[in-house]
Amino acid sequence: MQAKIDNLPTSLAPSQAQAYHVDFALHTLGWKAFQDLCEQVLKEELKCTVAVYREAQDGGQDAVFQLSRPSAFENVGTAQCKFSSKGDQRLRASDITDELAHVEQLVAKGMASVYYFITSMGIDADVAYQIRTKLCALGVVTPVIVGKEWLLLKIKGSARLRALVPRVYGLGDLSTIIDERCAAQTHALLGDHRKALSVYVPTESHLAAVDILSKHKIVLLLGAPATGKTTLAAILATMAVDKGDLQVFKCDGPLELRQHWNPHEPKRLYWVDDAFGANLLMSDYVNAWMEFMPKLKVALEQGCHFILTSRTHIWNEAHPRIGSRNHTLLATRAAVVDVGKLSSSEREQILYNHLKAGTQPPFWKALISDHLPLLAQEERLLPELARRLADKDFTGHIRRLPEDLLRFVAQPQKFLVQTFEELSDEKRAALTLVFLAKSKLPVHLLPVSDAELVAENYGVTKAAITESLRQLDGSLVVRRKDGDKEYWAFWHPTFADAISEILSKRPDLVDVYVRGVRIETLLSEVVCEGASYVRDAVMVPVNGAEKLVDRLLETPDEPEANERLFAFLNRRVPQSVLKSVLERDASIAGRKGDIASWRRLGRSEEILLRTSAHKLALLSEDVRGDTVYTLANAATYSNDGSFLIYDDILALFKPSELIDLAGRLVAVLHTEFSRRISECAEDADPDGDIDDQFDTLSQFLSDTCLLMDHSFFCDKHLELMDELERAKESVKARKSVEDEEEESFFNSIPRAAKVERRGGRSIFSDVAE
Repeated sequence: MQAKIDNLPTSLAPSQAQAYHVDFALHTLGWKAFQDLCEQVLKEELKCTVAVYREAQDGGQDAVFQLSRPSAFENVGTAQCKFSSKGDQRLRASDITDELAHVEQLVAKGMASVYYFITSMGIDADVAYQIRTKLCALGVVTPVIVGKEWLLLKIKGSARLRALVPRVYGLGDLSTIIDERCAAQTHALLGDHRKALSVYVPTESHLAAVDILSKHKIVLLLGAPATGKTTLAAILATMAVDKGDLQVFKCDGPLELRQHWNPHEPKRLYWVDDAFGANLLMSDYVNAWMEFMPKLKVALEQGCHFILTSRTHIWNEAHPRIGSRNHTLLATRAAVVDVGKLSSSEREQILYNHLKAGTQPPFWKALISDHLPLLAQEERLLPELARRLADKDFTGHIRRLPEDLLRFVAQPQKFLVQTFEELSDEKRAALTLVFLAKSKLPVHLLPVSDAELVAENYGVTKAAITESLRQLDGSLVVRRKDGDKEYWAFWHPTFADAISEILSKRPDLVDVYVRGVRIETLLSEVVCEGASYVRDAVMVPVNGAEKLVDRLLETPDEPEANERLFAFLNRRVPQSVLKSVLERDASIAGRKGDIASWRRLGRSEEILLRTSAHKLALLSEDVRGDTVYTLANAATYSNDGSFLIYDDILALFKPSELIDLAGRLVAVLHTEFSRRISECAEDADPDGDIDDQFDTLSQFLSDTCLLMDHSFFCDKHLELMDELERAKESVKARKSVEDEEEESFFNSIPRAAKVERRGGRSIFSDVAE
């Protein structure tokens, strides 16, 4: 590749020291990505404009850049870029022979007084001298010959360059790219996710995420399974570690976020993967976010950063339940990026990178290479599907071309299920065991009861399952660490979806699942036939509901376990199964849930279950009376009238109890509420989230609108609303004079270079090499 350079610095030649020898896999980039890397290095090194003069050609001609500065044009230069896919190849003096005539023409045009020759190969000093001599003989004033050692020095010396070309984080040992402290933190942070960095392609989603983090310090990465949400989050977190300005924590969900949260440590980035649930929405995650949202606003003001990921359908289910507690940037989608939208050039580069790095033999890649441009036009081609296509273990069903290739992308779940179903019994048993363990299967000591149940059903031994896990390592499963513990997990969350589909179609395996899985897993991963559809859940048929009821009755009578059971009975079973549960054990409706998870009783899982039991005439009078007492006291003393808009809950009250409740509410509004507003204003922290501190009072006024039919009550309601707003303003007036809100450190990170298609040579031309 050659480029034209104008207005270069008078001292152009880089250091010729080439002694920094490390194994840095530039040869795995491919010609197109290497060309793009050289373009960015030249821009950073020479601070000049770089324009493609000629792309690398199929006939062997190297890519050529023109280098220039707009302000003056007396110094013009050219850069040639030569790529080799052989890692141990050294540059030969004869490698420039075919370009010499072209160099002579450029010199005659005044475009090559400076000539950079950049290669992915190593360069010996004698060879560099011979090439410089040839270029000088043609009239080049300043010939510069550099190879992979020089490129590594440039990459190692510039965090900005690494941000422009983030794929370099995965091309070698991180300690050769960034300093040892940052490398150690990044290794611990990324774990097996680091493998994805070596094939990473910065997309429009990447650019949007950096822009949003720069502006808001928070981003929610949304997308369907396999779109690359976690990989994008990993790249963003790696750049934060590399920059050195932030301490980065990776959290699996908001419950782990609580463990790392420290309000006195503002310089932190929290990466919360599967923020609302991995495969299904988790009710306890929703409750945790409702509790954390006020802290989130203050944390952002203090300089903390947040990267959240979620499947789109899970977020769509979660955000209405978070309701008014949601952060404005998330509710309005100002901080949301849809990750799955890729351009055709981005899909080409993603497909190329994975095929070059994968396990497919050269003859197979050569066989499909002519069809790859067509496949890259398919909008459903996602990063994870490209990875599977590059892995020979996933492509046994691809025989007819291009039909099977296109179906592989159009029907990924079907191909994945086929792949799993054709594995040996031992390997299918191993995958089922990982599924039962929710992708956290201990490596060194399999859970005895689960392993025995699975082994018996598949007719295999536990030793065979252990061996199969080792054989599947790196393809279908991967070892991950959690502190000093090591466990088996699926390579990608979509594998759990495929196992779920297989289980759902086989009653014998559903029975194994229901009988063998831990109760907390059962309550989060299962839905019973006849209930509302839950995407990716294991479906238990109605004729198997009796065994499900047996397991549900084993749920321990503990607040957190009860909360999960209540949510399951409210949403995951039809009324007939709920009735069976309550007929077998009516005391379940009287159990106590986790009070910490209730913000407002109107959506309490415990109250909702008691409402359903009341409809079925299976709620005892003692429990009904206790529930009414709890609700009335919440409205009278705790400003919680959230249940007043739900007729099903109000049906728990007898007429006399409703009259008593109405009288209490009127008394509160006329004699108590002004005092509560004043007390809240006195106790409020002016430097905190003021609206959130008054939120309970605001919601109470909204909930009691049912009393506003009479003008007397309406006038009082408006009077209290005005009083509440004045109280907020009085608190704001006490707000301390703040320093300017700290700017996001992502403002100092440049936008990665876009993947562009310029025509000419096919990006797949060397895919089989």
